[in-house]
Amino acid sequence: MASSSGTVTTTTVNGTTRLTGLSSGIDVDSIVEQLMAAEKTKLNRLNQQAQLIEWKQEAYRDVISDIQTFANTYFNVTSSSSIMRKSTFQAFSVSSSSSAVTAAYSSDAVAGSHTISVSQLATAAAKQTSGRLSKDIEGTAQASFTAAAGKSFVMTVDGTDYTIVLADTVTDVDGLQAAVDTAVGGGKVAVGADSDGVLTIAAADDSGVQSISISDADSDSALSDLGLTAGAANRIDTASTLAEMAAAMAGSFDFDSDGQVALTINGVSFAFDQDVTLAAMLTEINDSDAGVTMKYDALADQLVLTADKTGAGNTLAVTETGSSFLTAALGRETVAGVDAKLTVDGVSLTRSSNTVTVDGITYTLNKETTEEATVSVAQDVDTVYNNITSFVDAYNELISSLNSLLSEAYDSDYPPLTEDQKAEMSEDEIASWEKKAKVGLLTGDTTLRSFLSNMRNAIIDSVAGLATSITSIGITTGTYDEKGKLYIDEDTLKEAIQSNPEGVMTLFTQTSASYPGTTSVRKLNAGARAVRASEEGIAYRIYDILQDNISTISDRNGNKGLLLVKAGTENDTSASDNMLTEQLEALQKRITKEENRLDDKEDQLYAQYTTLETYISTMNAQLSALSSYLSS
Repeated sequence: MASSSGTVTTTTVNGTTRLTGLSSGIDVDSIVEQLMAAEKTKLNRLNQQAQLIEWKQEAYRDVISDIQTFANTYFNVTSSSSIMRKSTFQAFSVSSSSSAVTAAYSSDAVAGSHTISVSQLATAAAKQTSGRLSKDIEGTAQASFTAAAGKSFVMTVDGTDYTIVLADTVTDVDGLQAAVDTAVGGGKVAVGADSDGVLTIAAADDSGVQSISISDADSDSALSDLGLTAGAANRIDTASTLAEMAAAMAGSFDFDSDGQVALTINGVSFAFDQDVTLAAMLTEINDSDAGVTMKYDALADQLVLTADKTGAGNTLAVTETGSSFLTAALGRETVAGVDAKLTVDGVSLTRSSNTVTVDGITYTLNKETTEEATVSVAQDVDTVYNNITSFVDAYNELISSLNSLLSEAYDSDYPPLTEDQKAEMSEDEIASWEKKAKVGLLTGDTTLRSFLSNMRNAIIDSVAGLATSITSIGITTGTYDEKGKLYIDEDTLKEAIQSNPEGVMTLFTQTSASYPGTTSVRKLNAGARAVRASEEGIAYRIYDILQDNISTISDRNGNKGLLLVKAGTENDTSASDNMLTEQLEALQKRITKEENRLDDKEDQLYAQYTTLETYISTMNAQLSALSSYLSS
């Protein structure tokens, strides 16, 4: 807070009153500012050191992020690109001479040709409606053609709307049939009537018509005069309640004494009230542990209950107590499931499923065959080649980036800017300066050098028990100044994949016999690690090196990956528990101490000048009073 009186200004800073002004003719603020600027040398140096550590931590974390991306793509067994998976090196193309049998390969497949014939498909035990589930459309009262004359209604046949117009000449059922034939087409819909003149509407025999429904026309509707109900249809609506279904089904059913349908399916009991919809009933049964699927087939107008598993041994046990829904909707007969019968390469097989796996080839049986089908399995050289090339390209990109960081020269002419320096520069000038100041922060870093050296050795060192090497399959390192870059001879690598697929796969994916697995590597001592590395393929060696540097799992000494120990990574406890963060915290304590010292120094200077100003101001006042006295 500041106040002014005459030529003297009073300012309060942090509870200390500062008196400045022109009494002495001295620009106190400017003098103090200049004196404090000289005092800030140490603070500026500390802040610059802190800034360098922050930038270095950011640089390390960028490196960690790049390595993590590389690891997640090529060294995570759940990744489709992982070179730790045998399937990455076991790509095949599979073809079948017949649509009756399709095939796919697994990791145990080998190239070759197989013959297969299918004499019987596996089926599941099932129950279904005998005939049709739904009634035809039936009137509710005697038709009055006289009252309906000149009116119309809409008939929807298999999704297409037709307007049926009743001219004055329509006086009986035959006339109505003619009007329907005119609108819909002859021989598609049959109109009839009982002895009381109550109408029925059904699909004509052998017409191919499935679904029929009726609704009111936009103008005067003839439906009520014909004794018909708008919305009536010859297909059950799954949104209908069970009570509505009982009236709409061709074979009506009764509820039990509690007004429910009570079923037991494969030992699971169900009870459905009358107001439960068919859709809700189907959902509850299908989501249960009964191991069945119940659905309404609108095309065939049948309710179907099928066991989820195919085969002769998977039965379907359904009982009902008190109600009669089961008999009315699903009939009395249960069709038993049967096993698939097939012959593969001359060997007869019986299986409960239509999916059969033999020697790494999974056959899917689609229909019975009239002659043998031939399934051919060929090595997909291009896919395996592309998988390896993708890894090599990513590896080269990673080591190139790290080698660039290690060889950058730090320019001491571009230290971090002080706050005073930034105040005199534009944003673009600051950005340009800091870009140069961040170059070379990781120059010669020993952790990264060791990482790159270990990666190179992991690739070029031989694998115990294998005659195949990285060079023998066409992958070589460049010249010394290329610092480990890999090159691929396409012809040599493709030839190796074609002629020795097992050797190529093992070169990458072999695991240690003495210390297998992935999770154990962080707990091994140096001797065990050496044995493990000698027995491992390239992929597992590199995996171990990656874990040494970026693992969030502590090793046997309680330390996380080397780079995390040094700089930490986000979303992990190492983000705040690492060497550079500790250095920053220690520096911040020194910075705070220095800032406090400078505050005290500034207060001291202002106190001295405040005393001077107060003394001069007092003397000026006394002189003014004396002058006034003498002049009077």
